[in-house]
Amino acid sequence: MSFVRVAELDEIPDGSGKLVEIDNLEVALFRLDGAIYAISNICPHQGGALAEGKVCGEQVLCPWHQWRFNIKDGTSPLSPKLKIKTYPVKQEGDQVLISIS
Repeated sequence: MSFVRVAELDEIPDGSGKLVEIDNLEVALFRLDGAIYAISNICPHQGGALAEGKVCGEQVLCPWHQWRFNIKDGTSPLSPKLKIKTYPVKQEGDQVLISIS
């Protein structure tokens, strides 16, 4: 698995998101209780940017129509069939790296 540096830890305040792009792929990074998670930035409903959504516990609310997704595993409480892509994350010091492969 190949990891790419995408951000520094201090760029992602706890309880908020940050958009990063890798090879034209939009990924939303979130920091919860010090841990970093990476999910697809695009809401499957109508394409809202999840990195701009409000974080409520372990979920992010799409800023357009409030569809919810778990930041840790990509699942949605709206339907068991609704799930967005998650990406492996690792930290090396203050650096945040993700794998999109």
